[in-house]
Amino acid sequence: MKKRAFVAGSLLLLAACTEAPRKEAPLEGYWIEVMPVNQSVTQGIRLDADGCAASIGMHTLRYSAWERRGERLLLTGESIGNGQTIRFTDTLDIVRLSPDSLTLGKYGMYRIAYARANYGKEAACALLDSLRQPSRTSVLEVRNYAGPLAAAGEAATCEVTILQYEHCGDGVFRLSVLSPAGLRKVHFGRMYTLRGDATDPNATVCQLRDFADSAIWNFRLRADRLEPLDEALADTGSHPADGLLLQR
Repeated sequence: MKKRAFVAGSLLLLAACTEAPRKEAPLEGYWIEVMPVNQSVTQGIRLDADGCAASIGMHTLRYSAWERRGERLLLTGESIGNGQTIRFTDTLDIVRLSPDSLTLGKYGMYRIAYARANYGKEAACALLDSLRQPSRTSVLEVRNYAGPLAAAGEAATCEVTILQYEHCGDGVFRLSVLSPAGLRKVHFGRMYTLRGDATDPNATVCQLRDFADSAIWNFRLRADRLEPLDEALADTGSHPADGLLLQR
């Protein structure tokens, strides 16, 4: 009896050891650097399934293609600076890869940690892919704002993420509103750049329209903030300091 039990246990152990390994997380997607050198920008890499790549928030380093060779990631692109453009292929070690994180290194000299961009599982892919990209190597700009915003007569906490390619006036957005009661509502939609508001014909206005056309938000764009405007593109009466501040 003991011998049979031992054999059965050995078979179970062997089955566990020979179990098929878990499928590794894909490299494709939008990867945002967790701790960028410049805290005032959001930067990272976009890796497409067809082997194309693009920089996120890096204007002087423009990726165009990527390839995986074993545990290494090859990134091809152009370095732009001092009036010259240098073509390059960078070989990086894939130190760690999970569904939500990626760590890249190079010859043990440094490591860079990335987080998979998750602007809401229900609309992340549709949101980013709906952008009209001027070229496959255009830089994707990401700006994050946060602050108080009047919603339904109450002072709610608002967070806005705006994504647009450089030199493009339009983009897409994710807007999250947290009510004083602790209820959160998330909107996804398009961002349009308008010229002029109710008092200044040269003002730059960001108009946010959710994909369902159920809500519209207007903001005057300043260097470091979004100032809320009403439907007539006039000030809502709140002090500019109450606008949504650009997160550094």
